[in-house]
Amino acid sequence: MVDNFQFKMLKEKGGFTLIEMLVVIAMIGILSAVVLTALGPSRDKAKDARIISDVNQARAIAETHYNPTTGAYDIASITGDAQFISSQSDATSNGGALTIISASNGSAFAMYGQLNTKGANGTLQYFCSDSTGVTRQVTSNTTEACPAS
Repeated sequence: MVDNFQFKMLKEKGGFTLIEMLVVIAMIGILSAVVLTALGPSRDKAKDARIISDVNQARAIAETHYNPTTGAYDIASITGDAQFISSQSDATSNGGALTIISASNGSAFAMYGQLNTKGANGTLQYFCSDSTGVTRQVTSNTTEACPAS
């Protein structure tokens, strides 16, 4: 049986001190900062994967807008579908929608989306696909990098 003195000691020793609580909160804050910092590059890679998927999906849809009798693509339909695809994506935080470049007669197209990860020296990276089926990562969004002719 617990005597009266021991019972009082147990009753008075019942909680955390303010310093103990502050130490625990500080440790939780430090650990969460480390975890969030480590997850940043993974988040960017996931967004890049979504942009690459969007470009590939838009290229596949573009192939359905090819008219073999005229040898041309319906660029207006391709652009509309590509804008719809990229508007559904939460990964297009840099530039927004996919960009379509087309030949003047509609015989060829290229499209690209800006990636979240940077290249060497902080250069912007783009993922490009064209009507020949070529897909690649490029450092320029000009027609030279994604030819449409």
